[in-house]
Formats: sequence, structure tokens, C-alpha cells
Amino acid sequence: MALSNEQYDQIMRGYELRRRNARAERDRRYREILQRIPAYQELDGDNASTISSFITDLKNDTADAARTRDALAEAGKRRRALLSQAGFPADYLDSVYTCAECRDTGFINGVKCRCFVRQEIDLLYSRSHLEALSDKMDFSMLREDLYNGNDEALTHFRGARDAALSFTERFPACDKDLLFMGNVGTGKTTLSVCIAKELLKKGYSVIYFSAVSLFDQLAAAHFSKDRSEADSEPLRDLYSCDLLIIDDLGSELTNSFIEEELFVLLNERQIRDKRIIISTNASVDNLRSTYRDRIFSRIISGFSILKLTGTDIRFRKAVM
Repeated sequence: MALSNEQYDQIMRGYELRRRNARAERDRRYREILQRIPAYQELDGDNASTISSFITDLKNDTADAARTRDALAEAGKRRRALLSQAGFPADYLDSVYTCAECRDTGFINGVKCRCFVRQEIDLLYSRSHLEALSDKMDFSMLREDLYNGNDEALTHFRGARDAALSFTERFPACDKDLLFMGNVGTGKTTLSVCIAKELLKKGYSVIYFSAVSLFDQLAAAHFSKDRSEADSEPLRDLYSCDLLIIDDLGSELTNSFIEEELFVLLNERQIRDKRIIISTNASVDNLRSTYRDRIFSRIISGFSILKLTGTDIRFRKAVM
């Protein structure tokens, strides 16, 4: 589910406000038109009567329906002509909506309008903590020339990039989660964000946290005075979002509480068949010595381990 109920309600409240503002603006424009074009009201009244006749004809399935439809079209032309002659845009009364396609309802024939999808994606970007990171990161900007002179690093980069692209294309039907492993500045976070950006465009829910921030979030939920918060956002989102990215695992101060919360998080997401991407500066041996066997085993068996090597990409970019 891309949006939680609270997020969905937030968007729909926005549409309700848009429609209210649209009605107020249309009323204002209509009064303005009547002041400038008194004849418009009579023509508009005739149109209302014609519409009523058209509905009756349709219900009765009479031959008059076609003639009435033509009359409606002709009346529309006359109204637009009056508006144009007075210096108003022909669609002056139609352009009050933020989205003319769905008339600020969010749906067209039961299908999400493009404006709804856009808001949905924008909201998911906001909730994902990825706004700043994703501005200048996408797959098209990845550069192989940064690895010139280091064939081993280039081979590792290509393998990780191809795995990231495959993960994105197949999502959410991926065989395994992803673990990017390597030194600082080798591209682990960049690849994670590239994946996230593409999935957000497709409408999937993605949440990004550094390991330190993630466990602070879990601790806040766990030790809240109102324990019911543990069943609400944002903890619920961590378990149910389509993709969770944990950056820099191993940088947190590990203790029994953190290990338990990490295991519960991994276990919950596996049960719900939700994907995870982890990046870490730690080696396999470091992970084994840092976390209990059940966590280490879960990571080793459930993740594709993608090693990135070489010197700091950010330094290489700065000197090229």
C-alpha cells in the first residue's frame, strides 16, 4: 500500500479545500461576468432549462435527445463568444480548478488522476527523508570514468550498478534484498538513492534512514509513555513501506535493545514480504562480530551482498 490512511486522508482534505476555493472563485467570476455582460444570465438560464430537457429525453430514450445535445453545444458556443467579445477568456468559468481534468476530485471514472499520483509521489518523497539526497542522484548520472585505473573497483561498481538496476526493474518481485558493502565514498548511498528515486516515481513508498536515526526512531516509539504509539505511524510505516533503506549500518552504538529492534524489523518485513536495502562500511567479519547469529544469518541468507571498493568518489570528483 503506497499511502497510509492518514496520508490518503491528507490528500483528500486538500482536494476538498481546492473544491471549496474553486466554488468561491467561480461565484466571484460569475458575478463579474454578469456586471459586464447582463445578457449572459439569460443565456445561462436558457442553458439550464436545455440541460434539464436533455436529461429527461435521455431517461425517456427519445429522439429529441440528439437535437437537445446539439442545442447545448450551440449555447456553449454563444456563451464563449459573449465572454470573448467582452475580453474574458472563453474558459473563464472552467479554469477555476487546480486540475481541470478531474475538477479537483482526484479521480476520473474511479481511476486516480495524474494530479493525485503527483501529490502521492510528492508526499512519499517528503516522508522518505530523500529530498535532499535525490536532487542530484539518478542512474543516468553514474560515471564509470571515476574508476579509471582501478579495474577491480570498476568491476565491483558495474556489478553493483547492474544489480541495482535489476532490483529496480523487478521490484517488488525481487529474489533478495540488497546489502551494499564498502569503504566510505565508494557509492553505496548513491546506488541506494538511485533505486529509491526510480521507485518513488513509480508510486512505491520508500523510507530512508541512517542507522543512527532509525534506532533513535525505534527507541522513541518503544519507550513512549503512550505505548499505543508503537502501533501507529511512523513505526507502522517502517514495517509496511514498500522499501526501507538503512544507511551506514554499524555506525550506531549497538546494545541488546538495538539488536532486538533490528531483528524484529528484519523479521516483520520478511513476514510482510517487504524489501530492504542496507549499506554499511563494515566488513562481513565486522558484521558477524557486531550482531548476534540470528541477525547475521538473516542478513547473509536474505541479502545479495554487493562489494564496492576503491578510493572516495567524492574526492575523485573534486579533483577531476
